[in-house]
Amino acid sequence: MKQILKIEISRAFRTKGMLFSLIGGCVLSVLHIIQYQIPAHQTLLQRAFETAPIWTPPNVAGTWIAGNGYNLEGFAYFLVVPILAMLPYGVSYFSDQEQGVLKNIYMRVKRRDYLKAKYIATFLSGGFAVTVPLLINVLCCMCLVPNLLPSTILPQNGICAVYVWNEIYFSNPLLYIAIFLLIDFCFGGIFACVTLAASFLSDYKMVVAICPFFLQLLLHVACTLLNIWEYSSVYVMQAGYGIKQIWVLIAYLIIGFFGTFFIFMYKGERTDAF
Repeated sequence: MKQILKIEISRAFRTKGMLFSLIGGCVLSVLHIIQYQIPAHQTLLQRAFETAPIWTPPNVAGTWIAGNGYNLEGFAYFLVVPILAMLPYGVSYFSDQEQGVLKNIYMRVKRRDYLKAKYIATFLSGGFAVTVPLLINVLCCMCLVPNLLPSTILPQNGICAVYVWNEIYFSNPLLYIAIFLLIDFCFGGIFACVTLAASFLSDYKMVVAICPFFLQLLLHVACTLLNIWEYSSVYVMQAGYGIKQIWVLIAYLIIGFFGTFFIFMYKGERTDAF
C-alpha cells in the first residue's frame, strides 16, 4: 500500500493538469490583486481615511479574494473550483483504464490498495491545486494591506453574530482565513474525487471530466431558485460570505467524502479491467 501510494502521489503532482490548474487559479488570483488589492494599498498611501474617519481602512480579512462578496474574480474562482480540482488527477483512473494500465497494475498490486491510493492521491492533488492560488492571494494581500481587526460597525462584508466562527473572525482574522483555506482544500479534494466516482458513468473522458462542475452548477442554481443561496457550495467555500448553519458544511463534507469514496471503491472493485 505504501509503495503504490507514493507512486500515485508522485504521478498526481507531476501532471500537466496540475500545472494548468495552478496557472489558471493564479491568473484569477493575480487579476484580483490588480483589481482590488493594489487600489486598496494606494488608498492607504493617500491617507484618505484621515479626512473621513467614519470609514475603516481595508484589512486582509475583507480584502483578499474570498474576503467579500462583491469581487467578480472571487465568484469566478469558486465557481470553477471543480475544474481546477479535476485537472491534476481527476480523470487518471479513467485514463489508466482506457490505456490498459490497470491490467499491469492489478497484476502487481491488490486492487483495493490501488483504489485507496488513487483516491488519496486524487484528493490531495485537488485540494492542493485549489488552495495554492488562494494562499498566494492571501500572502500578497498581507503585503499590501494591514492585518487590522475587522470593524463590527462598518464591516467590509456581511459577517455578523449569526455566522459560524464570527468570534474568531473579529478577534483573530488570520485564523478565520486559515480555517476557510482548510475548508477549501477539502472541497477541492472532494470535487476531484467526484470525477473518480463519475469514471464509470460514461465511455467519454470529457463527460467524466465535467461532472464535478455540472454538479456544483446544479446545486448553485437549485439553491438560488429556492432562495437558500447561502447553502450553495460556491458561497460556503468563501470566507467573506461565511456559514450560517454548521450542519450545511458538515453535510457537504460527509456526503462528499464518504459518497465519492464508497462509489469509487464499490465500482472499482467490481469493474472488469481485463
